[in-house]
Amino acid sequence: MATFAVIGAGLAGLVVARTLAQSHDVVVFEKSRGVGGRMATRRAGTFQFDHGAQFFTAQTPAFRAFLEPLIEAGIVADWPARFAELRRGQVAGSRQWDNEHPHYVGVPGMNAIGKALASRLDVRLDTAVTSLKRTGKRWRLVGDGQSPLGEFDWVIVTAPAAQAADLLASTSIASAAERVRMQACFALMLGFDEAVDLPWQAALVHDADISWISVNSSKPGRTPASSLIVHSTNAWADAHADDDTEAVRRHLLDEFREVTGIDGASAPFVDVHRWRYANVDAQEGDLYVLDPDKQLAACGDWFVRGRIEGAFCSADALANRLMPGGT
Repeated sequence: MATFAVIGAGLAGLVVARTLAQSHDVVVFEKSRGVGGRMATRRAGTFQFDHGAQFFTAQTPAFRAFLEPLIEAGIVADWPARFAELRRGQVAGSRQWDNEHPHYVGVPGMNAIGKALASRLDVRLDTAVTSLKRTGKRWRLVGDGQSPLGEFDWVIVTAPAAQAADLLASTSIASAAERVRMQACFALMLGFDEAVDLPWQAALVHDADISWISVNSSKPGRTPASSLIVHSTNAWADAHADDDTEAVRRHLLDEFREVTGIDGASAPFVDVHRWRYANVDAQEGDLYVLDPDKQLAACGDWFVRGRIEGAFCSADALANRLMPGGT
């Protein structure tokens, strides 16, 4: 039985760890306080915000099969939102999302999926892996302050591409991460005392520095307090990733008011979160990278596209390759 270190407890890390744990000893290291990565949920009093991934679809048979038990357990549900496209503040088109083409969310928040997947895994939260050192035929993991985190037969890196490139520097698979540029995004969270009067629950925004608005409280299983999410465009976030948070907040509030006519600055709750590694354009090539001789691998949505299903497909392919009898 081999020992595996999985770095990152987003969907890719949790999927590959769950599969490998059927036959091996697996430890997952996560630098943040919770699991799920961008499948994230924040609560503030009665308000609730999915400030990362908004929803996901299921196009491949493997991903649909993966979701079935989560749907049956009530951890994943369809979000039948009224969807609109906005141009210059006007509705350019709208439609009702229906059961024929489900748009899934975690219940009661997007982070419920990660929590469910991690429930039987050995996950070390608040534990950043800062370097990998080859010692004979094993890998030694080093954390903050040069703290030892253990030795393992295998290491699988599922962190965003830039972070993966740092960890994998000077290894045989570093180039796979170095060639990918991930894009940033800001999430503006707005909590209102009363329901906001909008003719839609989810909107794709064109011709603005914001790209998305959703009424988070319209999703199944959410608290009734009126909670809205506004995402910036990736291009604007990339250009302003290091700006002062207050300046970012003011600009996104101005854009939100311009698009909807609503004064978000008057909301009882206003906050901004920066996702430095939020998205990646569609990629061509392998679903993962693997050096079987060095027993080192990497996977994640950045091999496919910045979508939840992309993270699953990459991790599922790698996990099946590494399982006994895998090809």
